[in-house]
This record gives sequence, structure tokens and C-alpha cells, in this order.
Amino acid sequence: MKSNDKGAGALSRRGFLRLGVAGAAMTAADWRLWAEEEGLPDYYGEHLAGVAARLRTLSEKCDDGFFFITDLHIPSNRCVSGRILVKLIKETDVKKVLCGGDMPEAFGGKASVDRTIAAYREQWVAAVERAGGAFYPAKGNHDFTIKSSPTTNSGFTYSGKEARDILMDTAAVKANAVTNPGDPEACYYYVDFPQSRVRYIVADTTDSISPERTGWAVQYGMGERQLDWLAKEALATIPDGWSALVMHHIPVAEIVGGEGGYSKLFAPWRSILEAYQNRGEASVGGKTYDFAGARGRLLCSLTGHEHAERQTYRKGLWHITQPCDAAYGDYIVGSAPWCSNLPVKEKCTIYEQTFDAVHVDRRRNALHFTRIGGGANRTCHLDALRAKVGEPLRLKAAKWMGDVAWGCYDADRVASKPNPANKYQRFYSYFNDVAEISADGVIAAKKRGESVALATAANGDKEIFPVTVA
Repeated sequence: MKSNDKGAGALSRRGFLRLGVAGAAMTAADWRLWAEEEGLPDYYGEHLAGVAARLRTLSEKCDDGFFFITDLHIPSNRCVSGRILVKLIKETDVKKVLCGGDMPEAFGGKASVDRTIAAYREQWVAAVERAGGAFYPAKGNHDFTIKSSPTTNSGFTYSGKEARDILMDTAAVKANAVTNPGDPEACYYYVDFPQSRVRYIVADTTDSISPERTGWAVQYGMGERQLDWLAKEALATIPDGWSALVMHHIPVAEIVGGEGGYSKLFAPWRSILEAYQNRGEASVGGKTYDFAGARGRLLCSLTGHEHAERQTYRKGLWHITQPCDAAYGDYIVGSAPWCSNLPVKEKCTIYEQTFDAVHVDRRRNALHFTRIGGGANRTCHLDALRAKVGEPLRLKAAKWMGDVAWGCYDADRVASKPNPANKYQRFYSYFNDVAEISADGVIAAKKRGESVALATAANGDKEIFPVTVA
């Protein structure tokens, strides 16, 4: 047997670093070297080590897990998140990536869109696949359309069929997705994971293209053909005892989608989801969908588009938005008070990227979000706490969180005003008409409705509780 000059059983420097990832004591210099050897900036070393350790622990206790990244807007992206995903896929049991859409920039031309598509395919999709991961995308309102400038409606837009050919061209979608064979432009589908008994349903909140515009021609909305298929094929066929997570780009409820518009525009889809969750009926486009015999459970509607971190709980269903991965500043403005500690996306810091790993935890009836980049971890409890008017309800955060700050906000009411510095941003304010909470975590219910209560630890980590007032 040929021996090496380091002696039998000796570890190479790289081997030592790999052992260190699993728990051996390592210095800051070791972590920087580890990141450098993995092709990552050295400042990600210690951050990703902590993330990976948390993901391993959660994977041992939870039913399923995935990464959720959205609003890449690649020309405005630091373009490190693809490499981070590769490293975490290799080092943990989280192998699925769900992408919420919006790859191109807002203004430019066809050349910019084509460069974006090439970068998306190579730096995110192909990189994840080479690492052994699976990539599942949703279509955004900027996929794949661009305006020439902010002052004109002219620009460039790929057809619905061309957009489908781009987005649905991942190995995981081609191998595992169930699609609508009657729709050649369908960017909606579902994927089943029998081992964890979880179905992932991906919807398209921009499933048509305006014939009247060449720029930003992808239209908000969901046609009857898609809604019918989602109701009959994606939802009604969820097996007994399974859970389902719904992912799409644009939020369909107020609070997460801002004030007004989206909740009305997407009321048909939201009514189908709520009918399924509550074993009721939904009437859409002259058709009635009866879910009295449904046997599954919807975990949440997970979205992007707003570039912000928010969540609300309506009629038994979580609606959760994820901050943008692109290096935009509006993710700070739009996230307060749900996440008030978001840092500036400064280049050459771990805050330049923002996405989450999500774990499905049936035993604790919770969704655990682990933040990569700016922000903090959060746990959303799935079962609503029941409160009665005039009877105080004490909430308790997990012991490890220590002293927490409490907040409580109505689940169905929000107001906004324009940001004078940016016409594409608004400032939001929330209400406590249904319930309010004291500094020591006691809910005072005031009237019938739904609220969301937050416990925020000193490091920004959050526990989030849905509260229903009877």
C-alpha cells in the first residue's frame, strides 16, 4: 500500500476544515480559509457555519425542508447566493430550492433580459443541480419582460410559451412536476414528496400577456384555466394526512400584499385556498369547488414580489412574504414592524444577500425559517390561539429566547402612504383593533377577528402566533 508523507490517518488542511464544520473548534481564520476554499468570500465563513449547524439540527427534528429565494433581479444582485446555496446543499440535508421569481431588472432591453436568463440558468439553476439539489421556480411579473425606461411603456417581452420554456427547464421540474397538459404556457404545477407527505404547489400569478404593451407586458392575474386545474388537480387530490405548501410570486392577501389591489385581484384564488383549508365551497368563474371531503392541510401561501418580510393569518391560512435577494433598499422600508432589524445590503458583507431555509415541523405544528444574510430567524406556529373578548390570554415565548418584545397587529387591515423619495415604495401602518398585547405577553381581545402576535428576542429572532378572537 502506498503511504503519503503525512502519515497514516493524518488529515489534510481541507479535511480538518470539513471536520471543523461538523463541530471541531475552529478559529475565525479557519472559517475564512474554509470559505475561500469553497469559492465563497471569507466573510461568509462563520455565518454559514452557524446556519449549517441550525439546518442540521432542524432537519433531524422536522418532516421536510427547502430553501426559499425570491426577487433575484440579477443585474442588481451581488450574485453570491447561488454559491451559498451550493455550499449549504452539500453540507446539510436541505436539498430543494424554491425560487419565487423576478429574475430580470426593471428597465433596459432584450439584451439585458437575455444576460439575466443566462446568469440565472448557470449561477443558480445549474449550480444547484451540480451540487445535487433540486430547483423549483415560480413565474414573476418581471419574467421575462422589461421596460425601455421608467417613462415609457415600450420595451421587450418574451411570449408565454417562451417564458415557460425558460422557467420549466430545470431537471427537477422535468422529472417530478405534474403539469397541465392542456395549457402550453403553463408555469404552474405541483410536486409530491411521499416520504415526508408534503405536496408543493406552484401557482402563476401572472399567467397572461397584454397585447397592448411591449414593456412590462406580463399581466397580474390568474385565468380560469389555471384556477380550475389548481382546484381540481393540485388541491382536490392531496392525499389523506398530507400537508401542502403553496408558492407563487404575488401575495393574495392584504398585510402581505399591501393595501387594496392584490387582495381584490386575487380573491378567486384566495377563496379556493380558504375553501380547501376550511372544508367549504368556492364559486369561481361560474364553477363551484366543493372541498367538504378534503383530507390534507395547507401550511401557508409563500410569496415574494413585495421585497419585504411580512406575514398574516386569514381564515386558517398563513400568508408569508420573503424579502428580496437583490441588493435593494426597499426591503427595509417594507418590513417594519414585522422585521425591524434589517441591515443595509452593503457589498462585501453577509448582508448583501437575503433568503431563507424553511423547515416543516408537524410535531410542533410550526414552520421554522432560518435566515441567510440580513435579518433573523422566525418560527410561525400553525395552530391559532383562541381568545375571547374580556378574557386575558397569556402568551409564552420559547425559553431560549430570553426576554422578548411583544407586538400584536390586526390580520386584515393595513393603511399606507407614498414614500416621497421613491414612487415605487410606500410606508405601511398597522392596527390593534381586534386585540392588543402587553409588555409581558398578555393578549387583550377587543372584538371578533384575527390578529398576529410577535415575540422578538434581543438578537431579532421571532416567534409568531396566530390569534383568533371569538
